Amino acid sequence: MIKSVEPIKSSVPLTVTSPKQLWIDQWSRQLYVKVISGTATGWGEVLATAGNDPSAYYEMIRTVTPLIIGQDESEPREIWDLIQKYIFSGGYGVTTASLSGIDIAIWDLLSRERKQPMYKLLGGEQHSIRRYASLSRYRKSDVVEAVRNLLDAGYKMIKIHQSPSESLESIESIRKELGYDFELMADLNCGFGLEAAKDFAQKVSKLEMKWIEEPIWPPDDYDSLKVVNKIVPVAAGENFFSLNEFRRVLSMHAITYYQPDITKSGGITGGTDIVKMIREAGEIISFHCRPHNGWVGIAATAHLASAISTDALLETPPNCIPEENFKNTNMCTNDFVKPAGEGHGIVPIEPLPELKSGGLLRFHD
Repeated sequence: MIKSVEPIKSSVPLTVTSPKQLWIDQWSRQLYVKVISGTATGWGEVLATAGNDPSAYYEMIRTVTPLIIGQDESEPREIWDLIQKYIFSGGYGVTTASLSGIDIAIWDLLSRERKQPMYKLLGGEQHSIRRYASLSRYRKSDVVEAVRNLLDAGYKMIKIHQSPSESLESIESIRKELGYDFELMADLNCGFGLEAAKDFAQKVSKLEMKWIEEPIWPPDDYDSLKVVNKIVPVAAGENFFSLNEFRRVLSMHAITYYQPDITKSGGITGGTDIVKMIREAGEIISFHCRPHNGWVGIAATAHLASAISTDALLETPPNCIPEENFKNTNMCTNDFVKPAGEGHGIVPIEPLPELKSGGLLRFHD
């Protein structure tokens, strides 16, 4: 029986690279969910992207906590349905992301009670999940050096997050200076309208990108995504919050790489349904995870991938799990994350670094 649910704001710092990133504070904010029964503790994570501020999610979790106390953790789908029906207001966003963190924590709790890894509880086996290094934003003059240093460290797949106005020049410089012997992706953070996105796609198509990510604003303009995807492979999905949104995109063949984020789109329960549907459609899955040092969501995603989608890619920060912040049993190399241990294999070390700064943070172009 679930005895307590606690949302915890934290600031596990982003690992500073050389050269230093620009988005340090923005990507050093986490919201964890700690769920306790009589015999075990489970941890979940919420990706709080609304204003990059966890406050609304924190209050939503506190609002639904009385609904969860006393529930049987051995029935996570029933709890998921209960919360979903209680908070559904015609939309998703904050509500679904809050549900996601709770759900991940309940699955972790149940796995630990049964002394099993989460992938086994989900009916799967242990597999190594290929990871790629996802960079924060850099000064335009620093991005080539940042990518070079990762290549020297042994990473083989790298994604950049330069501003839309700088992305083409940055990609051209990376290819000119560092060549084509590695896979390169670019997240455009919904930076273009359709015509500008088409122009960008035409210009970047000769640079052998694995994908361009979220080129269109707003992110649910599926028709425009489909147009750009005919020019260059498009990845999207971190801003699709439901099974039905993914179903619609699948029916349209609007993108090439599908990027569910289980810390936003329904946790393990919702994510399982989404991933199974994408796999049945024969499409490619590349899990989205914010590449910060939260790692609970990344570890849970690796367990889900190991159980259901072993050939998927996994987004990670350009480092492994910081030992000063987590007790971890998962295996991590530059090439893969291999889930191991009870639950999702990772426990934050308390007390967690406190999130002291508040208010909205803007991601400037």
